[in-house]
Amino acid sequence: MILAIALALQIDTVAKLHQPDTAPLNDPMRPVSQITRESFTLQYFTEAPCATKVEIRQDDVPMTAFGRKSPVAWQVIERSGMTTTHRISATALKPGARYYYRVWDPGAKPTSEEKNWGASEGYRREFAVSTQAAKGRKTVIHLPVKVLLMPNVINVLSAYGERTNPAPEPPKLTPAELQKIKDEYAVSSRYFWVNSGMRLWVDYQFFVDDRWQRWGVEPEGAVGVYKGLPLCRSYSGQDYAQPGGGTFTILDTKDINRVTNDPVIEERPYSGQIEQAFVRKWNPNAKKWEFYNSGGGTYGVDGFPQGVPGRSQFLGGGDTAWLATHEFHHDMESHGQFSLSNREDDRIAFNHYNPRHRTLSGNGNVDEMTWSSSGRHGEHWDGMAFWDRVLSDAQWLRLYFGYTETVKDADGDGVPDDDPRLPLDEKRFGSNPARASTDGLMGDLPKAMLSNWAPSPLQASWIKTGYQGVVPDPKKLDNDGDGVPDDQDSYPLYPYEPFIVAHRATIDGDPFEWRDVPVGGKVVSGTGVGLTFKQSHDEAGYYGLFEVKGPWKRIDTMLDGEGLGVYSGVEMDSLQVLNLAATSGPGAGPLVGVVDVKITPFKAPGLKWKATRQGDTTYFEFSLPNRGEGNWYWTRGGREVGAQINVWDDQNRGFSVGEPYHVYYARMIEPVGQVPLPRNPPTDIGTQGTAYLPGDPKIRFDGDWKKEGDALVYYGGDPEGSVIVEIPKLGNFDLLAVIEGGSDGVIGAFGPGQKINAGTGYVGFVGGYNNRATRMRLNGQEVGDEPIGMTPGKHRLQLTRRDGEVWLIVDGKPLIYGPDPTPQMVLSRVAVIGGYGGRQKVYEIRVRQ
Repeated sequence: MILAIALALQIDTVAKLHQPDTAPLNDPMRPVSQITRESFTLQYFTEAPCATKVEIRQDDVPMTAFGRKSPVAWQVIERSGMTTTHRISATALKPGARYYYRVWDPGAKPTSEEKNWGASEGYRREFAVSTQAAKGRKTVIHLPVKVLLMPNVINVLSAYGERTNPAPEPPKLTPAELQKIKDEYAVSSRYFWVNSGMRLWVDYQFFVDDRWQRWGVEPEGAVGVYKGLPLCRSYSGQDYAQPGGGTFTILDTKDINRVTNDPVIEERPYSGQIEQAFVRKWNPNAKKWEFYNSGGGTYGVDGFPQGVPGRSQFLGGGDTAWLATHEFHHDMESHGQFSLSNREDDRIAFNHYNPRHRTLSGNGNVDEMTWSSSGRHGEHWDGMAFWDRVLSDAQWLRLYFGYTETVKDADGDGVPDDDPRLPLDEKRFGSNPARASTDGLMGDLPKAMLSNWAPSPLQASWIKTGYQGVVPDPKKLDNDGDGVPDDQDSYPLYPYEPFIVAHRATIDGDPFEWRDVPVGGKVVSGTGVGLTFKQSHDEAGYYGLFEVKGPWKRIDTMLDGEGLGVYSGVEMDSLQVLNLAATSGPGAGPLVGVVDVKITPFKAPGLKWKATRQGDTTYFEFSLPNRGEGNWYWTRGGREVGAQINVWDDQNRGFSVGEPYHVYYARMIEPVGQVPLPRNPPTDIGTQGTAYLPGDPKIRFDGDWKKEGDALVYYGGDPEGSVIVEIPKLGNFDLLAVIEGGSDGVIGAFGPGQKINAGTGYVGFVGGYNNRATRMRLNGQEVGDEPIGMTPGKHRLQLTRRDGEVWLIVDGKPLIYGPDPTPQMVLSRVAVIGGYGGRQKVYEIRVRQ
């Protein structure tokens, strides 16, 4: 029920932030508080009282555009009266048009940057806003980006490793390969489009310089295609320049071979540019030409008034769809800086995610992140989708750059009808352009936005197997087929129950005990790699099982135990499972050395794991402790844990559980009834260890104890009293006591400085609560509950601590198990505690370390 409410809130949020142009856009807490078809409303504040006055003009190009020839003609709107709080509406405007405005603030002295962006004569700098479209249409921001592709760049020097036997000449990229790269940019464009509520149309416009070009120096004696090649414009004078591999120039679209860093006058100026060189280097060991991989680098749009667009640069060996999206998003962040009010709630969020923090170091330095850029999301694609969706339509329509256009939307559902220029429309989505809700229940825009439209985990474009993202079908009421309609489903694109069942697992690599645990996620790659994920919990820990088959190489797992997102810095655990088997297939690999585990990029304190292989299937079972060494802590159910899981094959192709990098949050179900003990309990230590008998000088007393025959008898009545043995530096141990009593057989181990009583340290008791219950108390927390009391005669009570576990064993039978809450704690004393009217008799204390 809670998850269903959460989904309803998410859908409602999408509906409020992203909607068609059928009703005014209201944004009451930001500078443009309302946008309609024929008006917009401004609210602003001045330090000194002044008249409310605004200059506006309808135009396609900012007044700050480099080389602008036509003068700017302003229309003044004003309201009488002197005030510091200003609200004013511009009315009778043209639908679907861009308007630029400047507000009157004669008391503010503009900064040099504000002057650079149009501030003058008592007016603040220029901003923009676009009105909603006329009925049957939708206003969108068309943002052209010039993209220079240089597909045939080679490191000639690498071909001459053997001077007399140069490497064979590489082939040019084929039209099909070049189209593959363009398709990668199309994926990026569609991603921006959907996650902006179909308001931002990033239009990558390609310019291809397919000449052979040289990367680096030309070796002496070069011949054939290697001789006389022009130097690639991206080469920076070194083989690899961080972070994007090369350097930046400005593209003149009228002469793409001209290399310049001088501004270029354009009739309709571009605010964004990408340069991508596909540099190849000869690998003498593999005997083949290989693409350079790189990260990316971006300069923002700060130089737009001087004719310098925002610029991104990266090489061609990596994930082009991701690099284009990530790097141009950096440019978009700069676009937001100069379009919006550039405050924490009015920005395009920085896509290197961090929680808000401020840390002072001892030398006076401050590590500070004032604007949070961490939310309830995963890495990469998922993070950008999360933050771009936070921007309202009113904010997207305030972009200062690009161009305002209207597109046909006859049914007013926010999804354009049939426009092949756009990244996605009703025709390609499969929705009905004559109905706002194709399935009759959910609007077509929120239906499209059920998915992030992220293509795949990050990997080289050249090895991708195709689009892996989850695409909703607008005609289906229930996309994942789980019987719950999309608008009520916590995860409408995931056919798995978003719950973590109460189930204790023994970490032995045996999948049998998981047979009735529901599936928590699957990967079916189409390349032979398959993965099934299951998860469970109890009061001792969180448990997981991977069943993976085929030619897999590794599994990357992030687990968010606090439900705050991967980058929250709170309670994140991660592990990477590596396949050590040389081959795959039936009978491959011994059970020893099946896998290894790396803890990256976070930590997984207290992790336990075991892997086995049966035929071509590997079973990897693991646990993380509840409390103790672990990061997580909970009681009973209700805690959410998010899982982000990718599996990689032997060709470094990645496949994700669900949408790439999306965190799938599932909620712990409360336990019912007795939880079975783990299958590997300790046993009674018998005569092992060191025995301490009554009269031993190493025993000391607290309270009224007396030796009677071969026993120590407690006469203290209700107050507690203890028989104590000092054992410094006690770690893992077995404490056994032979005891007789009417009730309350209590044994325990305690750390230095801890008071010895039944409420501190590591305590096991039999017959407490009026001889009705047997439990453990681990540093005050009660664990387990068995309805067993002290019966007449001697009893062997044993408390065992080992490797993160604590056990209570009574008369050779394991009764209570719990996770060690403080496994690093060194203990110094063991004790038998008398009291509560039990008239306890102690015959023997035995300790094994």
